[in-house]
Amino acid sequence: MEFHLSQARPDDLELLVAHRRGMWRDIHPEFGSKVDESEGLTRQWIRERLSDGTLVGFIVRVEDGRVAGSGCIWLRNEQPRPTNPRMVVPYLMSMYTERAFRRKGVGRLIVKSALEWCRERDYDRVVLHASAAGRPLYEEFGFEPASEMRLRF
Repeated sequence: MEFHLSQARPDDLELLVAHRRGMWRDIHPEFGSKVDESEGLTRQWIRERLSDGTLVGFIVRVEDGRVAGSGCIWLRNEQPRPTNPRMVVPYLMSMYTERAFRRKGVGRLIVKSALEWCRERDYDRVVLHASAAGRPLYEEFGFEPASEMRLRF
C-alpha cells in the first residue's frame, strides 16, 4: 500500500474536525457527548488557524483517494525566552489514523513530514502532548518528556 501526503487546504476542514473528534474519543472515551458538544468551537478554531497560516495540516491518502490519517502543526505563540527569539513554537497535535490503516506507518509518515516542515523553517524544537498509545512513536523520533505540571479544578 502506497501512502501520499499533502498539506491540508481549507476544503479539508471537515476532515480535520472529524479526525480531532476521533482522536478525543479514542483517548478519552469518558468524555462522551462533550466531544460532540465541542465540535462547533473546534471547527471555528481550525478554520481560523488554517486561514491565517498558524495551523498546518498533513493528510495521508492511499492511491484510491481514501484518507488514512492526519495530523497538524499549530504555530503557538510563546512567551519570550533566551532560546526562542521568534516567540513561536510548533506544537504537533490532532494526530489521528483511521482504524483500517493503523500500524501501517501512517502516523510515522505524518510525524516525519511535520518535523521536516519545522526544520525547513528553522524552528529549534517541536512540542506535543502524547497519549499512551502515541508515546512510543514520538520516542522513536527523539521526543523526551518535559517538565510541565498541571492542576485540574
